[in-house]
Amino acid sequence: MSPSSRASKRSRSRPAAVAPSPPPVPVADVSPLPWWWGLAPLAVALVTLAVFWPAVGHQFLDWDDTMNLVDNPAFRGLGGSHLHWMFTTTLAGHWIPLTWISFGVDYLVWGMNPRGYHLTNVLLHAAAAVTFYFVARRILRAATGAGERFLRLGAAAAALFFAIHPLRVESVAWATERRDVLSGLWFLLTILTYLKAAGAAGARRRRWLAGSVACFVLAAMSKAIVMTLPVLLVVLDVYPLRRLPPPWRGWTAPAVRPVWWEKIPYAVVGVATALIARHAVSAYGDMVANLPLENRVAVALYGLAFYVWKTLIPILVAPMYQLRVGMDPYDGPMLASAALVIGLTGALVWLRRRWPGGLAVWIAYVVLVAPVSGIIQSGPQLVAARYSYLPGLGLALLVGGGVCRLARWAVERPRSRRWALAGLAVIAGGYVGLAVLSWQLVWVWRDPETLWAYAVALEPASPLAHGNLGFAYLNRGRLADAERETRAALQLAPEWEQGQENLAGVLARQGRFVEAGEARAQLGYLLLKHRKFDEAVVLFQKEVSVRPGDAAAHNNLGAALFLRGDVGPAIEHFEESLRLDPGHEKARRNLEAARRRR
Repeated sequence: MSPSSRASKRSRSRPAAVAPSPPPVPVADVSPLPWWWGLAPLAVALVTLAVFWPAVGHQFLDWDDTMNLVDNPAFRGLGGSHLHWMFTTTLAGHWIPLTWISFGVDYLVWGMNPRGYHLTNVLLHAAAAVTFYFVARRILRAATGAGERFLRLGAAAAALFFAIHPLRVESVAWATERRDVLSGLWFLLTILTYLKAAGAAGARRRRWLAGSVACFVLAAMSKAIVMTLPVLLVVLDVYPLRRLPPPWRGWTAPAVRPVWWEKIPYAVVGVATALIARHAVSAYGDMVANLPLENRVAVALYGLAFYVWKTLIPILVAPMYQLRVGMDPYDGPMLASAALVIGLTGALVWLRRRWPGGLAVWIAYVVLVAPVSGIIQSGPQLVAARYSYLPGLGLALLVGGGVCRLARWAVERPRSRRWALAGLAVIAGGYVGLAVLSWQLVWVWRDPETLWAYAVALEPASPLAHGNLGFAYLNRGRLADAERETRAALQLAPEWEQGQENLAGVLARQGRFVEAGEARAQLGYLLLKHRKFDEAVVLFQKEVSVRPGDAAAHNNLGAALFLRGDVGPAIEHFEESLRLDPGHEKARRNLEAARRRR
């Protein structure tokens, strides 16, 4: 073999790092567009507002809205004390100062009228949809090189699919989830300004990058779910921007080092956001569930499959998918979800050269789901519709790209025109279906009774759904219904402390004080069993104040004080219990044990 042939073989086997190839050049469509094409963003906003407008008349819900807004005076204003609280609180395990500021503005304008809070949510979501229109247009231009009218049609399709999908309802119609729509808007503005920076140079480029980092900071202050955005920017740089060459070996070439340097500010913000989020969850208390690793992996894989499945078939979207106690990571749905995720990943890797956009969207989807995937389980939910708000953007882009391609075929390929038009008609019908489903689901969130009755109908094995429905009935004076639902919740989860407390409240409201005391005693036993001694003492002190002549109440308080280490006060209550009932054997044994301890 000659030296030249050997050199040729080496060059084929080891491709040298080359500068990123430019995006495809738009073809054909050079005629000026009619003026009404410029109204596409307005159309996206109006359709979004129409679908979600019923939410403006909704109430606050007995599900975090009470804790965050109704019973929380700390956010009501923008004075120094209010701002200090907003920037330091970790209420409900979140650090979201910008979201709290937006609630403070709402209070100054609307007071505690829920209409204003819901209106702000709807407007923010519409603004996010319009922003996504411009993001999608730029990404589709880089990926497809289509003409401007096709790009605008595809961008509008992507923005509408994202905006009016039923999976968005929870984030928009629930006042507490302001953090979703606000962080989503800043997240999209971060990407839009980054895309503008990628197409600029010099000082203009630096200004766009600075604005992008600033938007990222504001997104992180709205909700920590945006923490993985720096990885998403790298995905965009590989495809469709092509600022990083596809061969991994070329990523260290001098020509692409500036692409990495500009990611440093984003990485700093992302890491800081992750650390603050971890602190907020830990500081709030028992939000983190200690699940075995295999369970957490199973939950993560299930979630990845669930959001794709619900995106394709968005019917019967429940407000609560509760993580079951004793979940088996090897049961049918878990194994099927794992197989789907692994199979889909393998297929997209295999097709990466023919369809790089598919793999790019899938990687972005996994990256955006990761913070709420369940690898670090926080809260009682297995999955939640609100967690799809950002991950749904990439899936919507695929729909927009499909519409863009079908529209091109309808115009540029006469032989395929009939099939392309039929495909577009089917997609248009699908959008009507999405709008109807979302509009109906928005009404489900109008008040606590409607929401939790719907949740119980969809998830009858959820203790939390039954318990919340019972609590909603209790607040509205429907005591028999409240007792029924609360007992149903406790039958499913006998050690649910909040359920025992709710049952005691229901029984007391009915004047059944002896049964209410028994329910409080059961709650106290659960608190002691879980070593929550301070909470048990407070509970039994309330019971003694309500029933000072009840020997059992004094004995229970004495037991809680004894376990907490307050032996002297415990002895006093044991003695009082025996004075009221000399035959109380438990109090006698407890008194003997306390005296020995002293």
